[in-house]
Amino acid sequence: MMKTVITNNPLVKKHSNIKKLLYLESKDYLDVLINARDLIQRNYHLLTHPLSSNFLADKTIYKTVVLEEGKMLDIQSIEIIEGAVILVRNSLLHRDKRIFDENIMTDLQLIDYEIIKQAL
Repeated sequence: MMKTVITNNPLVKKHSNIKKLLYLESKDYLDVLINARDLIQRNYHLLTHPLSSNFLADKTIYKTVVLEEGKMLDIQSIEIIEGAVILVRNSLLHRDKRIFDENIMTDLQLIDYEIIKQAL
């Protein structure tokens, strides 16, 4: 099966050779998870955990999730993504947007890329 990557990280977009890449420009961590959830509800399953780093949405805006199309609904993937959506929604209530200057944004892009690059 072919991998599908959902990301809002321009660095992942730049360095990925994945044919099925959904790049969510100017979208947030939560948007990536919601798009992943939508695919999971159409029989995709997670290949990477949506909370694969210690950075929750109040500390970063970049997220990349890798999925693969399956033949049937994957209950474990649904449970994981739903739990992640709830956790991220709650953490967004505490985000201080002032911390995201250009240098920090570049660092956060690199962190997300380094975490996910082996799965690409």
